[in-house]
Amino acid sequence: MKSGIIVLLAVAMGLLCGQGERGTFNGTIVDPTGAAVSAANVQAVNTATNVETAVLTTDAGVFRIPYLQPGTYRLTVSAPGFKTEVRENVILAVAQTLTIDFKLEVGQVSERVIVSSEPPLLETGSAEIGQYVTKREFDTWPITVGDGRRQIQQFIFTSLPGTVGGTFQGSINGGQSYSHEILIDGIALGRFDLQGGSNNEFSPSAEAISEFKLQTGLVGAQYGGGQTAIANFATKSGTNELHGSAYYYVQNDAFRANGWNNNAAGIRRQPYKQHNYGYSVGGPVYLPKIYHGRNKTFFFHDLEPILSKTLT
Repeated sequence: MKSGIIVLLAVAMGLLCGQGERGTFNGTIVDPTGAAVSAANVQAVNTATNVETAVLTTDAGVFRIPYLQPGTYRLTVSAPGFKTEVRENVILAVAQTLTIDFKLEVGQVSERVIVSSEPPLLETGSAEIGQYVTKREFDTWPITVGDGRRQIQQFIFTSLPGTVGGTFQGSINGGQSYSHEILIDGIALGRFDLQGGSNNEFSPSAEAISEFKLQTGLVGAQYGGGQTAIANFATKSGTNELHGSAYYYVQNDAFRANGWNNNAAGIRRQPYKQHNYGYSVGGPVYLPKIYHGRNKTFFFHDLEPILSKTLT
């Protein structure tokens, strides 16, 4: 009995700790006169997995859908006596609270009003200031190889404003070194001898990261406080489509020019070899003639061997 309780608590703690990168939709539903529409059905569907989350509005016409994975969503609102309204291609970023209000039109529920293009939605649901880095940006920006692998924090200190230093001893927005928190899927990643700031020794592969947000300013109370900034990373997950990638980064002294000082001193170009390679794959779980996980069960796997540079 005691062992069962311990397992249950461990699972619950894992679920609670893993919400840091999750996003939230909220807003109000009103009729053409501006009156609140209560008990309206609001559905959020992740278009990559078709996973659906639904809630009902309160008596004040307010809805809130928390704990959603970052991604592209389709929002559908329906209520008796009103046309069903659909918002397509709504992008929810890491740790974002996105406010979306609906004004329903009188009509039959079977009638649909589809909104497919709108100006970018502003984040007004929190007082946080931050810099979002999308999956496309993360995949295309150069990331320096260090300690044998690409470091996921590297371009924070080389590309984002308000940062000084590097991955080991960096300052964000004028804060002290090591004073920013690192979250991977909501789980704090730090060292026993430092408050925060360095994840070089233990880090997921850069290929496993989907996107992230550098949170500064007034961060939410759920992050524990006491930090000047939070590097909030979300990892990839499988979708209904099978996707994969493979890569190989190589550095070789044959492709390098000798330094000016070395040339002046008559020192030959130094040998240098470095190899960094790996792969990733994700999709629905599929067991022929037994189980198809489309819309239900997904997997993601990646491999990036840790290889230190080799001098010969």
